[in-house]
Amino acid sequence: MLDLWAFGRYDLQLGEDEFWGLTLREFNALSERHKDNQDWLNYRAALICAVMANMWRDSKTKPYTPDDFMPTKKVKHQTPEQMLVTVKILNAAFGGNI
Repeated sequence: MLDLWAFGRYDLQLGEDEFWGLTLREFNALSERHKDNQDWLNYRAALICAVMANMWRDSKTKPYTPDDFMPTKKVKHQTPEQMLVTVKILNAAFGGNI
């Protein structure tokens, strides 16, 4: 919960009352908008990098695009078997029986 509060106060620059007055749906909408804005800012910087790299690239090399300079997040996808192991571990940690 503290991470949500810090994100709301620092990144979204919400006042204390504004933050606590939001519904989860409103908070999610603001979070998505913030993410879109950060993606746009990163794209603008990546566009400059692509233009500069293309100015000095070898003519035999394919042109760079802004996507070549965008930060990427590696998403790990779990297999169903890995998910089942995780659920069993959590179940045991919380005292459940299989």
